[in-house]
Amino acid sequence: MRLRSLEIQGFKSFPDRTRLSFNDGITAVVGPNGSGKSNIADAVRWVLGEQSTRTLRGGRMEDVIFGGTQNRKPQGYAQVQLTIDNADRVLPYESDEVTISRKLYRSGESEYRINQASVRLKDIYELFMDTGLGRDGYSIIGQGKIAEIVSARSSQRREIFEEAAGISKYRYRKLEAQRRLEGAEENLLRLKDILAELESRVEPLREQAEKAMQFLEFSQEKRTLEISLWVQTLERSKESLREQEDKILLCKKEHDEIQEELDGIEEEINRLFVQMQQISVEVDGFRTKVREIEEQSAQEVSDMAVMRNDISHNEASIGRIQEELEQSDVADEELRDRIATYEKEVAQKECRLAELQSGQEQEQMRAQALVEQRTALGQRIEALKERRFGLTQSINEAKLSSASSSSLIDETILRLQMLKDSAVVKDENIARIQQESADCEGLLREIADRIQTLENAQTGYQIKYRGRQEKYDRLAADRRSQEDQARGYLQKAKLLQEMENNLEGFQQSVRYVMSQAEKGALQGVYGPVSRLISVSDEHALAVEIALGAAMQNIIVEDEPVAKRAIAMLKNTRSGRATFLPISTVKGNRLTDSWLPEMEGFVGIASDLVSYAPEFEGVIRQLLGRVVIVQDLDCALPVAKRASYRFRIVTLDGQVMNSGGSMTGGYSAKSAGILSRTKEIDALNRQAESCQERIRSMDAELKGLQEDLSALQAKMAGIQGELSTAQEDRIRFEARSHQLKRSYEEAVSAKKQAAQEYGQLTERLQELKSQSLSSGDLEKELSLQLSSLAEELSEAGLKREGLAGQAEAATEKLAQYRLDIATLSNEIGSVRQMAAELAGQKQNRQMHIQLLHDQRAELETENRRIRQKIVQMETRHAAYAEQAASLQQEIAARMERRNACEAQANGMRAQEKEVTGRREQAGRELARLEEKKNALQSDYDAIIGRLWDEYEITRSQAVEQSRPVSDINGAQRRLNELKSRIKALGTVNVGAVEEYQEVSERYRFLKSQIEDIENSRTELNRLIDELTMDMQSIFTENFSQISEHFAQVFTQLFDGGRGELSLTDPQNVLDSGIEIYVQPPGKIIKNLAALSGGEQAFVAIAIYFAILKVRPSPFVLLDEIEAALDDVNVVKYAQYLRTMCGKTQFIAITHRRGTMEEADVLYGVTMQEEGVSKLLELNVGEIESKLGIS
Repeated sequence: MRLRSLEIQGFKSFPDRTRLSFNDGITAVVGPNGSGKSNIADAVRWVLGEQSTRTLRGGRMEDVIFGGTQNRKPQGYAQVQLTIDNADRVLPYESDEVTISRKLYRSGESEYRINQASVRLKDIYELFMDTGLGRDGYSIIGQGKIAEIVSARSSQRREIFEEAAGISKYRYRKLEAQRRLEGAEENLLRLKDILAELESRVEPLREQAEKAMQFLEFSQEKRTLEISLWVQTLERSKESLREQEDKILLCKKEHDEIQEELDGIEEEINRLFVQMQQISVEVDGFRTKVREIEEQSAQEVSDMAVMRNDISHNEASIGRIQEELEQSDVADEELRDRIATYEKEVAQKECRLAELQSGQEQEQMRAQALVEQRTALGQRIEALKERRFGLTQSINEAKLSSASSSSLIDETILRLQMLKDSAVVKDENIARIQQESADCEGLLREIADRIQTLENAQTGYQIKYRGRQEKYDRLAADRRSQEDQARGYLQKAKLLQEMENNLEGFQQSVRYVMSQAEKGALQGVYGPVSRLISVSDEHALAVEIALGAAMQNIIVEDEPVAKRAIAMLKNTRSGRATFLPISTVKGNRLTDSWLPEMEGFVGIASDLVSYAPEFEGVIRQLLGRVVIVQDLDCALPVAKRASYRFRIVTLDGQVMNSGGSMTGGYSAKSAGILSRTKEIDALNRQAESCQERIRSMDAELKGLQEDLSALQAKMAGIQGELSTAQEDRIRFEARSHQLKRSYEEAVSAKKQAAQEYGQLTERLQELKSQSLSSGDLEKELSLQLSSLAEELSEAGLKREGLAGQAEAATEKLAQYRLDIATLSNEIGSVRQMAAELAGQKQNRQMHIQLLHDQRAELETENRRIRQKIVQMETRHAAYAEQAASLQQEIAARMERRNACEAQANGMRAQEKEVTGRREQAGRELARLEEKKNALQSDYDAIIGRLWDEYEITRSQAVEQSRPVSDINGAQRRLNELKSRIKALGTVNVGAVEEYQEVSERYRFLKSQIEDIENSRTELNRLIDELTMDMQSIFTENFSQISEHFAQVFTQLFDGGRGELSLTDPQNVLDSGIEIYVQPPGKIIKNLAALSGGEQAFVAIAIYFAILKVRPSPFVLLDEIEAALDDVNVVKYAQYLRTMCGKTQFIAITHRRGTMEEADVLYGVTMQEEGVSKLLELNVGEIESKLGIS
């Protein structure tokens, strides 16, 4: 079994479909940090079922889906496929390759597949169990697992060793068996409780059933009498209602005639009102126009005044500009003289600056030499001071250690005495807690007895309630299921009907021809083949496959019709279609007499469909030479005997073509265009059947709800008492737990005090030894400090002499710098003043030009404003004429509106008189209606009582009634029956059915208990066998792993010793695992004392030892050698090579030593930001293509 390929799409940084192929040996995946190479390891973990987002380096599972970049959109799903060579049939699949795939959508939906078949996540776990692969196996090793196996506690290392020892599958089976055993125990306890309750109910239920039979007999007679009396009352009420309805009809007719007259008057008033409204709207429109004209005229007057003011302002500005131009000529001459003076002063100062800079350079060189000598001496002094500080610190530490030891000795002696005194107090406290705990336990037992009594009573009601509730829930669930089914059937039928109406599934050309035929634009078109034939459900798929695209061929009357249709399609560019004229298409049917004798023969396809006689030639042409058989095994002999002359189709849609070729595969079972109408009818019938069942269930649910309400009331009373008792129990249990914790804390404190006493005794001896050695060290360090102080004094005197010389040189150099800076500032100031004057001159010239431009613009603007004023005066006169004309129109329309208003006032007086007559007729009608309603209420009350009492309608009551000749006698008998029913007291009508049900359930539960007890015995036996097998297998394989670890450790570390051991050899299956190592030349008590590289090498040695005992088919190593130095990387890679015979290695790495041992190199690069790409490389191309040295 080998890994053959890995295909990734949309996973993390791999949005595009990426495929890696793997051969035997070592395949290395390399790339710079951040390129996404470790995402390949995550992809393998993920496809093998990893559910931890932390392990996959994400926050949510949706984070594994490519999230998009600036240039790419996010993917909608992530998919990974892992293909394994299964030629040796290690995996339980009869195929040479097994492909595991996992797909996750952004909606959260996921798919798991094995060889394209949908499976559960559990199936993938079980497939790889004990192979070393899988989620918890050792086939994928990353840096995290390397650190985990060394740093984890001994009990946490078991998981990897159990997988390596091959007992994971046994442990899984044992846990399954234990879960089933726990379930069986719970079921047995529950069934025994129910059986005990049922035993106490059987006899009381028998007595209640006999009483219920009497009750039902009296109730039936009472029902018949009561219904008969009510039916006679209904007949009398019905006659009175007919008489009242006749009176109402006459009154209503009179009321309607008055209403018609009133409607005519209101219509005329409304007409006049609308006319007045229209006139008002016109008048408002004219008035609005007058206001607009007046506003425009006023605006024109205002604008002309503003323009005249603008002309005056512009003329004043032109005069000001002329004065300013005359003054500018005088100022220009003064600026030229001042600029020449400043330029002469700058030239004199620059000569003096050159002399000062030369003197500064000479003095700078002398000062630099003095500084260098002083710096060297200062460094020597600092070194001496550091040595002095170190010696002083060591002396202080020695003094502090001596003083600290003395102080600690005194504190330790005092602490020992305190521990002795507290031991007596702790013993007394423990005795007190034990006594109080015993008292509390006694009270708890009394409360428990009281709770048990209440719970027994409550359980009886709860069992009955659960029985009713379960029945109610089952019935309600069944009802919801029926509703869902009915809704599903109707929705699907509606969808199929819409598809049928819209010719869904047909080509656009077919839909176009049929639409033209329906409009009458194309005569002689019968329709597509699929709409003109019918076929049974059994043969539908075979006939659809046989027809293929011919289902959409259109049958027409003759060739001219076909020609017209083709021309129409061509002219409108509506596609192409095949037409079958019945006048010319005359097909033949197969006549081979031997066909019915062949095994699995169903019939000739043309014989299995129904159609109108005129289409016989067309149908024979399409299906007359197609044979339908049961399956492909039956098709082969028929095809051979017929020498492959005709086509054969199986009932499941596989095809033997004429000539010998075969077509087949999976065919969907959903309705095609051929069987769509038939499926619509079937779906509607199924929906109606569901609705009928829903109505029956509603009646039964109502009765169950009433029973549940009564039981809830009884349980609520008991629950109140039970709650009080339980609160008492909780209070005393809390006190009991508190006392237990106090006892455990007191015992623990006593034990800790004893341990501390022993430790302090040992510590006292160590402190006494440390105090003696600290004094000798202090004397030696003091002598060294005196010698160092003399040397430091000499160096200080010499540095002071150099400091005086350097200070004089520095002062002289500072004077040079000051003079140079002063002169430079003066030159800069003069130059700046000259530049400012030049700038002023340039600005003044620009300002003069601007003044000339402004004067020209103002003169042009004045000419434009004067022209505009002349135009506005002309418009102002026209506005006055328009306003006068509109005022005349307003006066004419107001006269017409006043005439309409006078006519409307007359009509309103007439309306008032007719309204009075209508109200009088309305009051009479209301009185008659009220009387009828009273009669109807009496009638409905009796109908309501029929339904409330017996849930029957009037027609049902008539059918169930009988003639009553003596109404008084019938009433007396009815009263007698009511008295006898009342005398029976409370009656449980359901007791008859319940008695039968309880008796039957009692017998059934007894048989169930026997079955569960037998199952429990068998499960216990299975668990014992699995435990023994696991102990044997783990012991044997762990011993081999330990031996190989010792060998591998010695080889990788060039010596030393390594060992694995169990922390509890007597409890093999739960024992922790300890790792003991001793590298060459070192004594290690704890793995934490090893360096990071050594810890990683130890973990690698353990994994190599596991692979020697139980080689995994392939192993993916994710930068596990990252912590190793270059020498150990080479050792690791060379050892990896020795194990390639039984295991295929895929190494994700950036270490050259590993790359050089690889047989195949894949490079991962991220040339596009956020998107990983795959390259196949040789070792020499790594640096040039990936930037890895």
